[in-house]
Amino acid sequence: MTKKPARKILSFSTTMRNPKRIGQFLAVLGKFENQILKSSTIMQIIKSVLAHRLYRPTSINQNKELKEKFDSNEYIFSDEELERIIEISPQNHKEMGFEHGWESRFDTWYKLMCEFGFCYYAKYEKILISDSAKMLILAHYDKENDAFKESVDESVVGAIFLNALSKYEVGNPYKKNLNHNNPFKLLLSLLKRLKNAHLTPLSVKEIPILLCWKDDNANGLYDYIIRLRQEIVTINKTEFSYSDEFIYEKCLNLLESVNKTRFKMSQITNEAVDEYIRKMRITGLISLRGNGRFIDINTNESNKIDYILQTHKAFKGDYLNDTQANRLAFFNYMAIVDSFLVSVTPISTDESVKSSKLNELATTYTKDFIKQELLITCNKQESKDSFLRLIDKPLRLEFLSAIFLKQHFENLSVMPNYKSDDEGLPVYTASGNKPDIVAMDTKAQSYIEVSLIRDRSQSTLEMIPIARHLKELIKNSTDIREKFSVFVAPNIHDDAKEYAGFAHFKDNINIRCYAINDFIKKVENSAELLQLNDNPKA
Repeated sequence: MTKKPARKILSFSTTMRNPKRIGQFLAVLGKFENQILKSSTIMQIIKSVLAHRLYRPTSINQNKELKEKFDSNEYIFSDEELERIIEISPQNHKEMGFEHGWESRFDTWYKLMCEFGFCYYAKYEKILISDSAKMLILAHYDKENDAFKESVDESVVGAIFLNALSKYEVGNPYKKNLNHNNPFKLLLSLLKRLKNAHLTPLSVKEIPILLCWKDDNANGLYDYIIRLRQEIVTINKTEFSYSDEFIYEKCLNLLESVNKTRFKMSQITNEAVDEYIRKMRITGLISLRGNGRFIDINTNESNKIDYILQTHKAFKGDYLNDTQANRLAFFNYMAIVDSFLVSVTPISTDESVKSSKLNELATTYTKDFIKQELLITCNKQESKDSFLRLIDKPLRLEFLSAIFLKQHFENLSVMPNYKSDDEGLPVYTASGNKPDIVAMDTKAQSYIEVSLIRDRSQSTLEMIPIARHLKELIKNSTDIREKFSVFVAPNIHDDAKEYAGFAHFKDNINIRCYAINDFIKKVENSAELLQLNDNPKA
């Protein structure tokens, strides 16, 4: 018997939390474009995912030999070894339309990508890859060398996700949900109205209301939020003092449900909210305010915001019809590329705004707090800070490193190259042709490069570009300041150390390599930037 459609919370699959993983998984699927999806095809895709180490079965840890091979990125698995990994890693999973086990795991990986219009598949039908997905693959994958790029232009990735989210609908053939709206457009409309009324932006605690909102009535949503704010002030005499329980009850009413097992408070007020903010921020159109307690429109991107609000796009099919034919129709709707939205124009960032924000945060945060957050970021731990946890770790490492340097060297000019919003907060990592951070004072100028890479690929993906940038800096320099580079990572591989020695011998340049713990100690024990240099010239 078919289940009757009900109202559900908007939730994005956390299986694909990181946009980088989506690009990498699509690169694997893209090799099978236009092939018929049979069980044998699915197993080939799964093998390729495992070969690229995009998914790590827990059973690997119980097999010493396979674990060592899996941990070595240079090792190439044989087909027999991949078969063995699959054999010892049964997947207790079942998705509709797919066999129990690995087939269903495949569907779990790729289902969200179908919703975003990146791919379409069904058993015994052709695998389709959209143009937007091909743009995403190109950003992440080096086809010639069959390898993933370490340096990705995140503004390109952001533009592709903006194209998808500008059309994405709650209530679609992949998710039978009585609620039906365009969540991104609804959010932009609400934020614009709040700004025009000179009111405080949207509190993160108010986001669950959007996740449970039933339609595209932006005026009704605005009125609801205003009444909500008035109600909490009446109760607590304090603005935005919502308890989780207060918001949870409001959401259950919006969902027309009393089922607290089906809709858990932690999901509605916490997990779904974090994932929602991450997805919306990928677009570059959403800014964090008040140390992550509020979200707002990024006024640097007003042209694109106005364009989305003025452009009417909607799926013409029945959103409650989950037949394959209707899913294909939804894919065709989502797959359309809007040339204006995917055009990457340089983000017009006022560098003084970025610098001012950096100075402010260097004062606001304690040195010990930044130190601990650097260690958390590099040690695969989870930040508890409501603001930092919303910033992806590679970008967070650039951001924290810049603050850390600013805190410890009084007269140091610190210029991070991450792309920032209208408040100076980071949106995307520095592009590949620029150093992560430029630091200078009267005696020295240094390019600071930070990375979360831990293996020998540090030498090819990081050290070679670092050496190139440093040589260009020295060649084009007109002053006598000491020039050197600093490379910081969770740990430093021997190959990276060896390359630094080679670069010094061959080109007479200094690249100082620091594991994060050593970097922290060195900065704390240094009075000026020059002391970070390994071999300062006499």
